[in-house]
Amino acid sequence: MKNVLKIFLAIAILLLPATTLASGKSMKEQSVSVEVGNDFYSAGGLVELKGIATDDAYLAGALVNISKKVENDLAVLGSTLTIISEIGDDLRAAGSVITLTSKIGGDAVIAGGVVNISGATIVGDAFVAAGMLNINADIGGDLQLVGDEIIFDSKVAGDVEIRIGKKVSFGENAKITGKLTYFSESEIEVPVGLASSVERKDLSKMDLKSGVFSEKHFDFGGKLFFFLISFVTGAVLLVLCGRSSEVFADTIRQNFWWSLLVGVLVLFVPLLILLLTITMVGAWLAGMLLVAWILALAAAGALMGFLLGSLILRQKKEEKYSRKLLTLALGLVALSAISFLPGLGGLFIFTVFVLTLGALVLSKIQFYKSAKKVKLL
Repeated sequence: MKNVLKIFLAIAILLLPATTLASGKSMKEQSVSVEVGNDFYSAGGLVELKGIATDDAYLAGALVNISKKVENDLAVLGSTLTIISEIGDDLRAAGSVITLTSKIGGDAVIAGGVVNISGATIVGDAFVAAGMLNINADIGGDLQLVGDEIIFDSKVAGDVEIRIGKKVSFGENAKITGKLTYFSESEIEVPVGLASSVERKDLSKMDLKSGVFSEKHFDFGGKLFFFLISFVTGAVLLVLCGRSSEVFADTIRQNFWWSLLVGVLVLFVPLLILLLTITMVGAWLAGMLLVAWILALAAAGALMGFLLGSLILRQKKEEKYSRKLLTLALGLVALSAISFLPGLGGLFIFTVFVLTLGALVLSKIQFYKSAKKVKLL
């Protein structure tokens, strides 16, 4: 699962800016927003809240700026994230560069390459992971930090756990009411009176699923991030596909069993790749086939929500892009809900994935035949 998430995240971050430049439109023009009930969804190049979000907000884009209040939860994914407005409840954020300067009314889970939290307030618990991390905030609950280089200058009402990569430094305002536990290969210098008690543990004994970050809590957070990553990647692919996305949606309805069969056969492509690598002549072909197979799996994972949503809404030809995004979001919500079902949930999602994979291949074959017929190829 972690490897799949990494693939989706890489595609989303890399393709969003490229799609914008290729279209010749501004990043803001490439962004689309949809409201479902009181919840707000937006994806694209430059994503901004136009007004106060009265409930939850789900945002994904190359550049995401949160300058309006979100009354409830905020889940955000992108390359550069800037959060300067109040979040009423929980925050879930992942990106390359993240800046947080506002109040979070609940818990916060933040992961990024470079994370700067300055002058912020987190009422509940917080988990922050980053390569380079600067945190200067008031934390009302417990705090867990994972980072290569950490600058800690926060006031924490609860306990603090820190996994140290290279180094950690403490600012003048740093204060921990509870216990400080740090995981490091060597002893570090901790200012006198920083915490009620200090304990060093081996890195091998670190448990990121302890306390508030229980297994159930992480499982829900993982599903939420999977939803976001799938949404932004699917949104980008729908831009790149253009009108061919309608052909893809039609394929599953008209050739259901063929899509299922082709999807199963595609799963066995690695066997063909193995056979080709044995022969000197087929080695280069095996490499190209392997890349195509990996891209097909990634695309199927991102578009499986669109496929399910198109079946639910009975998508018609030449739908607007906003309608396609709604279809994608609805399908992903349905998949997320089904994933909580024990046993059958996983089997259903796998079946949808195989169907999507088969429909993608069949739609590409149909496109090739059409292009050849009009002598484009």
